[in-house]
Amino acid sequence: MKKLFFFAAVVIAISSFTANVCYSQLPQLEKPFRVEAAGKVIDLPGSGHAAPFVFDFNGDGKKDIIIGEFSAPMSKKLQARYDAMNEEQKKAFVKPFGGKARIYINTGSDKSPVFGDYTYLQAGGTDAGVLPSCCIGFDPFFMDFDGDGIRDVTSGEYFGGFIHFYKGIKGKPFEFEAPVDIAQPDTILLSKRGMSKLMRTANFVDFDKDGDYDMVWGNVNGEVYYSQNKGNGKKYEFVNSVPVTIKGLPLYTDGKSDPLPVDWDNDGIVDLLVGTEAADIIFFKGIKKGNAEFEPGVSIWTNKVYDPGVKPKYLQVKKSMDELGENRPYPGYRVRLAVADWNNDKKMDLLVGNTFVIDENGKNSDISGNVYVFLRK
Repeated sequence: MKKLFFFAAVVIAISSFTANVCYSQLPQLEKPFRVEAAGKVIDLPGSGHAAPFVFDFNGDGKKDIIIGEFSAPMSKKLQARYDAMNEEQKKAFVKPFGGKARIYINTGSDKSPVFGDYTYLQAGGTDAGVLPSCCIGFDPFFMDFDGDGIRDVTSGEYFGGFIHFYKGIKGKPFEFEAPVDIAQPDTILLSKRGMSKLMRTANFVDFDKDGDYDMVWGNVNGEVYYSQNKGNGKKYEFVNSVPVTIKGLPLYTDGKSDPLPVDWDNDGIVDLLVGTEAADIIFFKGIKKGNAEFEPGVSIWTNKVYDPGVKPKYLQVKKSMDELGENRPYPGYRVRLAVADWNNDKKMDLLVGNTFVIDENGKNSDISGNVYVFLRK
């Protein structure tokens, strides 16, 4: 019998922690498996930072997977320059780190995906990418952003607080235009610590049911913000971002938040799943349709309750994850999230990309930058 990981095996009585808040039983997930390609587990180079997104990329009716990565191979020109260096020069050389997106086309069936080797996402006639930075690579989100019937893609970036928009090209499903920055009036917004604009990771959903995509984004501090789109479905117009609050208090995680809006408990209301630096995933139940309001959060792995207005400490959250022992759902930290019906059973499954794990020799282990799939039971 397969070993199961449970979001919540019983009704979680949060009222004992936070007044008047209770959650119904949440979905159960099976033991995960790692996504493979060309007959082996996908293991990103460098520090990993796997950021998955699943959809039919080439229009053949089968789901494909796109995985954002933090580091990418050097160009042939730069590699030749590096190869020509002496040992002392090589030690002083800092290899470039940026972010690209790998495309893995499904050569199997839609129900049982099989992937071969990858190609890089193309934009503006070259590999799509974000600038070198600290703690985030390419973080893809695909949608028809401007209502022209063609799929576009966005990605966040560490410095500058920008969300990049890559417009899809008609008749060229594998190519996109060079990126432009999504205009937001608060792009230079600074928190008291001056860091709220760093490492924006944006995902989108029509929160207010007006026919366009609204934005929810996280940052290096572990905060979550919401920006309503006042456009018309063909032209976006974002208003000032506001912190997502729970009962009037700010939503905090332990750091480097990745908020994903999705109806996770199948009640017709958009919820939030938020990945964190310490590798937890927090469920914030949506309160009502057409509104970005949520109940206090609870860990889908440990049942730990996250009280609004309280900043969790990284080491404490990490300890709660480590205490799961052999039931820890994945190694590493700084997770990135996606959802998809992976096996066509009409149930939404969870995909989690992790960041590297150091082995006993101080090197990246073979569980670096993987994508884990948790099928819903």
